[in-house]
Amino acid sequence: MLIDRLKSAIPIIVVIALCFFLPFEYGRLLFLPVATLMLFLACHETFELLNPPHKKELEIVAVVYGLASFLLPHLHLFLSQLHWRNTFDGSAPLTEMPWLIMRSLGSMLSLLNQISIGLVVLAAFCICFKDAPTKENVNGTLASIGATIFIPWSLMFIPKIFYYYPTPKMDMRPILFFMILVTKIADTGAFAAGSWTAKRPEGNHKLIPLVSPKKSWEGLIGGTVASVVTALICYFCWPASVSINGVKVFGIAEVIVIGILASVIGLLGDLAESALKRAAGAKDSGNLPGIGGILDTLDSLIFVAPLFYAYLNFAIANQAAQIMKFNQ
Repeated sequence: MLIDRLKSAIPIIVVIALCFFLPFEYGRLLFLPVATLMLFLACHETFELLNPPHKKELEIVAVVYGLASFLLPHLHLFLSQLHWRNTFDGSAPLTEMPWLIMRSLGSMLSLLNQISIGLVVLAAFCICFKDAPTKENVNGTLASIGATIFIPWSLMFIPKIFYYYPTPKMDMRPILFFMILVTKIADTGAFAAGSWTAKRPEGNHKLIPLVSPKKSWEGLIGGTVASVVTALICYFCWPASVSINGVKVFGIAEVIVIGILASVIGLLGDLAESALKRAAGAKDSGNLPGIGGILDTLDSLIFVAPLFYAYLNFAIANQAAQIMKFNQ
C-alpha cells in the first residue's frame, strides 16, 4: 500500500515542486499545463461520480468554464499592460491594434468573465433540452451546475493566486505554497492522529461517521496542531512564504488563524468530497494506486483556496493603505 502510494504521489509532488521552485518564468510556463491537466482530471472524476445524463457534454462545459474563469481576466490584464506600455514608455509598438479596439476587446473579455456562470447555466440547460424534461434529466443538470461551482470555480483560485501579479517582479509562488503546505500538512496530521487514537482500546470519537467513518475529533485536533505549527515555522524560518516583495502581509496572529482555518475548512472540503463518493458508492474518486484520484488529492483545497484568495486581497489592500498613510 505504501509503495503504491509513493509510486503515484512522488511524480505528482516532483512536478508540482518544479512549478514552485524553478526560476519564475519556467515555473510559470510549467504551471499552466499542470493546472489545466489537474482541472480536467478533477472535473472528469467528479462527473464520473455524479454520472448525470449527457455527462460528457456537461463535463466539457465545466472544464471550459474553469479555464475561461482564469484565462479571461489575465488576457484582459495583458492587453491593458500592452496598451499602457506602448503609450507611456516610448518602446516599439508590440501590436498594430488600435487603442479603441484593444479597449473594447478588454471590456468584452471582462464582461464574459463576469457573466460566465450564467453562460454555464444556460449551456447546461440547452444540453438538458435535448431530452424530455424527466426528473432524472433535470436533477442531473442541476447537480452538474453545482459541480461546476464546486470544482472549477473553487480550484481556479489556485492559479489566480499563482498569477496574481503576472510580472517577474511579483512572485506569488511562496505565499501560494504556504497555503497548500499548511492545508496538506493538516491532512497528514489528522491522518496520523486519527490512526493512532483509533488503536486505543476505546477507540476515538467519530466526527461524522455517516459521511466519513474514519474522520475523528482527535484527527481534527491533530491536524489543526500540525497546521498551526507548520504555519509558524514558515513565518519564522521562511519569511518569503508570508510576504510579497519582502513586505509581510501576514502577522503572527494571522498566521495562527490561517493554520486553524486551513485545518477546519480543509476538513469540510474533504467531507464534501467524501459525501459525493459515498452517494456514488465509490471508495476513491479515481484509479491512481494508493492515493485514489486527483480529486482525493485536491479535496481539502476546494474551500480553502477561494477563502484564502479573498483574505489575501484584504491583507494586500490593508498593507497598501498603511504604506500610503505612512508616506503621507
